[in-house]
Amino acid sequence: MGAIIPIYAIIASGWGMRKLGWMKPEGDASIMRIAIDFTLPCFIIYNLLGNERLRDIEYSLGAILIGAVGMGLSLLICWQVARAISLKVGEGKRTFTVATAAHNYGFFMIALIAIYYGGQSGEMIGLLITHNIGCDIVYWSVGFLIISNTGKFSLKTFLRGPFIAVFVSLGLVWTGMDKYVPEMVMTFTKIMGQCAIPLNLMLFGTMIYDWLSWEKMPNFKVIGIATALRMAALPALYIIFALILPIDPSLKWLIMFQAVAPCGVTSAILARHFGGHPRMAVQITVATMAVSVFTIPLVLEYALPLLGK
Repeated sequence: MGAIIPIYAIIASGWGMRKLGWMKPEGDASIMRIAIDFTLPCFIIYNLLGNERLRDIEYSLGAILIGAVGMGLSLLICWQVARAISLKVGEGKRTFTVATAAHNYGFFMIALIAIYYGGQSGEMIGLLITHNIGCDIVYWSVGFLIISNTGKFSLKTFLRGPFIAVFVSLGLVWTGMDKYVPEMVMTFTKIMGQCAIPLNLMLFGTMIYDWLSWEKMPNFKVIGIATALRMAALPALYIIFALILPIDPSLKWLIMFQAVAPCGVTSAILARHFGGHPRMAVQITVATMAVSVFTIPLVLEYALPLLGK
């Protein structure tokens, strides 16, 4: 609880600042550009350069593969569940699938690992960021095609600051060139990168304020199934894989952390943009966040020790 309450407090502060008018909607685009394309690349660079775990190319690619397979499997399962409960395209099937399958593998997980591991979090955060490449590749290709229903996507999606920062940093680590990066560069990226987590979590809070509307009663059956799927069934599958896969223990711990994450808000943004059901996506996200307050401590307390931690 001590690890997750600060995360929710930062999200709540974003909600409160929107309500008070301190963070106005007209400033969102500028703040988001700074958060995503400047502070996040700095955060990535600082946590990847010098990360000894990632010097092994095979190990790094393994982390990326785990992220891709996990996201792909989640999308497949959620699509089948949406079909089983008779959701149809135009009635929330696409939104349900992507919103439920796409856990908050970004800033929520980064913040959780940073708080949980404290001063020893650097290597695990670097591993998480590398793993997230796989999640992003599948989410912004398969997930994007599902929720947009357009049948096409643009490679420009991947030409953003975070992606570029990851691949440049990994290239420097794999070649050993990161050892020659000046200390002043590392100091700069550290200071600027420290802004990334709170800034993005606060933006997350403003989005919840904007889109969490109960003017129209939610479909509690759909929200309940999505919550059970995201916070119980899929985590159980993740934990089983973590226990049986013959992989490095740190990768097993990473899978275990992925199991506890609630849904992310990005799916709501895409649903609104492509004529989906953004209110459903936000309701699913908030419901899983509420449940995760109880499930995260349980998994970290009782499941992690099964891996020998």
